[in-house]
Amino acid sequence: MSTLGVHRDADAHEASPPRDAPIGLRLALAAEAWPEREALVFEETRLTFAQLGAWHESVASFLCDAHVEPGDRVLWQLPNLPDALALHLAILRMGAVSMPVPMLYRQHELTHIVREAKPAAVITVGAYRGRDPISDLGSVLAEQGVHPKLLGSVGSSAGRWAELPACGDLRGTHNRARLPRPLDGEEPVLILYTSGSTANPKGVVHSSASLNNLAFVMRDWFGFSPADRFITGAPVAHIAGLLITGIVPLVCGATAVLMAQWDPVVATQLADKERATFSCGATVFLQEFVETYETGPPVSHPLSMFMCGGATISPDLIERAERVGVCAFRSWGMTEAPTIGLATVQDQLDMRARTDGRICPGAEVEAVDHRRRPLGRGREGELRVRAGQRMIGYTDPALNDILIDRDGWYYSGDTGIVSSDGCVTMTGRIKDIINRGGEKFSAQDIENVVMTHPAVRAAAILAVADRRLGEEVACFVQLQSDADWPGAEALYAHLDASHLARQKFPKYWQVVDALPLTASGKVKKDVLLRIWEAQTPPKHNEAAGSKKLPEPKKQ
Repeated sequence: MSTLGVHRDADAHEASPPRDAPIGLRLALAAEAWPEREALVFEETRLTFAQLGAWHESVASFLCDAHVEPGDRVLWQLPNLPDALALHLAILRMGAVSMPVPMLYRQHELTHIVREAKPAAVITVGAYRGRDPISDLGSVLAEQGVHPKLLGSVGSSAGRWAELPACGDLRGTHNRARLPRPLDGEEPVLILYTSGSTANPKGVVHSSASLNNLAFVMRDWFGFSPADRFITGAPVAHIAGLLITGIVPLVCGATAVLMAQWDPVVATQLADKERATFSCGATVFLQEFVETYETGPPVSHPLSMFMCGGATISPDLIERAERVGVCAFRSWGMTEAPTIGLATVQDQLDMRARTDGRICPGAEVEAVDHRRRPLGRGREGELRVRAGQRMIGYTDPALNDILIDRDGWYYSGDTGIVSSDGCVTMTGRIKDIINRGGEKFSAQDIENVVMTHPAVRAAAILAVADRRLGEEVACFVQLQSDADWPGAEALYAHLDASHLARQKFPKYWQVVDALPLTASGKVKKDVLLRIWEAQTPPKHNEAAGSKKLPEPKKQ
């Protein structure tokens, strides 16, 4: 048992699968090691590792029957369902590349992904919150001239979209011996799309080796065992949701308790009922866990531990979590290298609240200056990282040339300090992105769409403080000389018609006569931020759940 961990079972790892197995064999090996232990809980569904293992082999056989081959990219856009996890693991099992796409992405984002990835198979659902994902993806595929081998749907079939095997449908499992061997080593097995300083989502490519490293670092650091139960409302198409449903449980035998969507009241009730020991996600999840514990009825078993990342985290929130019985800590990481800064229950509250954790085993982190020269411990600069869990690269080779050097360092775009005792503390970002509740959006991407409105001459997107989500989206607009302000609702309608993800819609608008520019023509966003902070009253930090979308103030 790890001396760093939180659990007690000295024999927890005796039956665990070997470290050198391909990531695609992890579920099959887990089903051999812990066949009768619960692997997944979702609403009324409870699946053992053996049951989930049989299901994922059935789905893998289905993919093979559709002529999906090792190395093929399989794009899937699914909400939090057991089917999503079974599909992801099936893709890995038969040697293809899993490409989860967040449900919030619409045609605007999907067009870039489909054009770049040219997936061999595409799988989604027939309906989702009033949308028709099959039509959305179908139209994008047609526009881009991409013709996948397989169009699949979960829960229903529609035209050429074939229904995937449901849980308990074991067709094809008699052919499991003919399934191709999963990809191993540094071969790509997972592509996660994330937005950052570029206008289009970036494809982050992980290998079997990087995911294995991530899984065992987490298991060994915390001492996770079959006694653990992980709870998540984070999307399984994101690294946080995938981490504690489809990666770490497979090497420690823990149970994943998956929520269809985030609801803090439901989450605290589930944590109590299932005796959840661990969760991770963006700041908003921890904040609402804590608020529910503070204001709701007492519970017998509050969540034991929460790893918090993805957005600004105040020390006060970590301290409030401590008072309601949740050991919370900040963690520095990103989709490209997920869990670099870690803490444990043995660490002092001050360390957990005011740093982003100790650098995990096998990782290196340095702060560097603008010429990428190391600054030494205790000095602030851009944080670069080198680790076994680091991605192998981006789908765009040009980004690899910019952000990964010949020595294997990845340049994160985050600024921070590495202390003399090996703690990392992020202090800011050099990238121009919005971090809204852990969802990272390119400001440039939103600006580009806003400026397609005929009344808009120029636009600048800012991240402004928000109590609930950490940051919200504010837009400064310069109108065409002959144009009147069209109104916020007209602009929202324009963004919706452009199929921009609604989470990217600006919450606040402000009209300016001209945007302040540098000599080279770049917008001075620091000046705009000072204008915002000086002229916008505190209501821009309004309470969570407010639906009021204020009209702009003229500057």
